[in-house]
Amino acid sequence: MADPTVTSPARTLKTPNDSRVVLAHIMSEHDTNLYGTIHGGVVMKLIDDAAAAAAGRHADGPAVTVSVDRMTFLSPVRAGDLLSVEAGLERAGRTSMTVGVRVTAERWNHSGPATEVATAFLTFVAIDAEGAPRPVPALDVSLPGSS
Repeated sequence: MADPTVTSPARTLKTPNDSRVVLAHIMSEHDTNLYGTIHGGVVMKLIDDAAAAAAGRHADGPAVTVSVDRMTFLSPVRAGDLLSVEAGLERAGRTSMTVGVRVTAERWNHSGPATEVATAFLTFVAIDAEGAPRPVPALDVSLPGSS
């Protein structure tokens, strides 16, 4: 039985802005490791959440994580930091998508410049109701509003 929430797999064109997602989360002491900084796994979950939302938006339906192609931690995150996780499509194949993610941190109660704390690239595959790969829209980075 087909999932009624999944649109037909028309090979339309979308831009990266069509699926861009920004998640924001205030980190707390419950997220810290033994060194007093935010545990890398907490940041990784937020990265996967944002990337999955971007992939699902592009695919117009469910998409699952296939691989974390690269993840780089650039600076520590502390309790009280407002983490912003921005994810957007970098590439779309027939059924797979590469999502780039940029993570910044700033103090939750101060204005000022944000610090880039992590970057990542993940690969997702769109799936149908039975869990089989299904086609996704093409990605056109040359259209206006694509960056």
